[in-house]
Amino acid sequence: METIGALLVLLLAARLFGALSHRAGLPSAVGEMIAGMVLVLSAIVTGPHQPFVANLAHNEALAKVAELGIFFLVLMAGLEMRLADTMRDARKSFVVAVGGVVLPLVAGIILGFVFLEEGPQRTAQAILVGVAISITAIAASAKLLQEFGLLNAESGRVLITAALFDDIFGLFLLALLSSMIATGELPDTYAFAIMLAKVILFFVVTGLLGVHVYPHISKRMQRNQSAAIEFSALVIVGLAYGFLAETLGLHWAVGAFMAGLFMEKTQIGKQPYESMRLILNALTAGILGPLFFAWIGLQANLTAIFEIPVFLLILSLVAFASKVLGGGLAARFVGYTKQEAAIIGVGLAPRGEIMIVVMSIALGSGLINGASADPIARHLFSALILMALFNTALAPMVLRFLLRRKHRLKNER
Repeated sequence: METIGALLVLLLAARLFGALSHRAGLPSAVGEMIAGMVLVLSAIVTGPHQPFVANLAHNEALAKVAELGIFFLVLMAGLEMRLADTMRDARKSFVVAVGGVVLPLVAGIILGFVFLEEGPQRTAQAILVGVAISITAIAASAKLLQEFGLLNAESGRVLITAALFDDIFGLFLLALLSSMIATGELPDTYAFAIMLAKVILFFVVTGLLGVHVYPHISKRMQRNQSAAIEFSALVIVGLAYGFLAETLGLHWAVGAFMAGLFMEKTQIGKQPYESMRLILNALTAGILGPLFFAWIGLQANLTAIFEIPVFLLILSLVAFASKVLGGGLAARFVGYTKQEAAIIGVGLAPRGEIMIVVMSIALGSGLINGASADPIARHLFSALILMALFNTALAPMVLRFLLRRKHRLKNER
C-alpha cells in the first residue's frame, strides 16, 4: 500500500505542477521537478508528523520506476530524432553542436576544479559538471522555437539538429564518465582507445542491425498493422541494445536511444508508427516521465541555495553564457548573422531530459556523495538541478527580447 500511495502522491503532484509550468510557458519537466522539491519542503515543515511524505525520497520502488522512466525517455528521444532531417543541415548543425558542447564542457570542468576540494572523486565530479552543462534539452528547445514560429525556419532546423547531436555527444561522454566511475580515474591512452573502440563497435553493430536487419523484420510485422506488436518489438530491441551496451562497458541508456533512432516510419508503415508513437508518448509523457522528473526533484536538497549560493550563481551564469557563446560563435562561423547566431545560442541554453538522465546515473553510481565534507560535492546534484531550472526558465525570456529587438530593427529599416 505504501508504494501505491507513493506513486499516487508523486504522480498527482507531478501532473499538477507540470500543468502549471506549461501554462507559464515553461517545459512541463520544470514543474515536475519542482513538484518533487515541494514535497521535500512539505516533509521538512511537517517533520515527524508525516513520515509517509518524508520517506518518499527513500522509497526503493519509486527509484525503480524512475529508472524505467529513464529507459522510455531515452527511447522516446531516439524515436523523435529523424535521420533524414538530421542530414539535411548536418554540416552546419554539427559545427554548432561542437561549439555548443566544447565551450560549456571545458568551462564546467574548470569550474569544478576551482570549487571542488581535493579528493578521490574530484576529477570525475568536475567532468560531471562539464558534461551536465554541455547537454541541451531537445524538447525545451523545440517548444521555444514552436512558440516563436521558428521551428520550420532554417535556423530552427539547425538548432534542433544541433541539440540532437548534443544528445549523442552527451551519451558518448556518459560512456567516458561511466568508465571513470568504474575505475576511479581517467583512462590512459590504451584504456581510452579500447573504450573508444567499444563505442564505435556498438554504434556500428546497432547501425548495421538497424539498417539491414530490422527493416526485414518490420516488413513481416507490417502485414499485421499492429501498433502493439511494433511497440513490443521496439521495447525488446531497446532492451537487447541496452544489454549489448552494458556488455561492452557502456551504459544501457545508449542502447535504448539507438533502438528508438532506427524505428523509422518508412520501415513499419505510417499507421502503426503513429499509433506506436502515441502509445510511447502517452506512457512516457503521461506517467513515467513525470514520475522520473518528480523523483529527481525529491533528491534535490534546497539548502544548497543557502549553503553554496556563490557556486550556484556562478554555475548557472557560466552554464547559460557558455552555451550562448559556444553555439552562437559556431553559428557565426557557418555564416549566420549576429542576430540569428544569438537566437541559435540562446535556443541551445535550456537543459532537460538527457542531462537529468546523466545526473541520475551519476547519483546512483555514488559519484555524488550527499555525506561529503565538501559542501560543493555534497550539494552538487541539487546545484545542477537548480542550474537546469534557471537556464530553462531564462532562455524564453532572453529569446523573446532578441526577437522583439529583431522585429523592431526590421521595421525601422
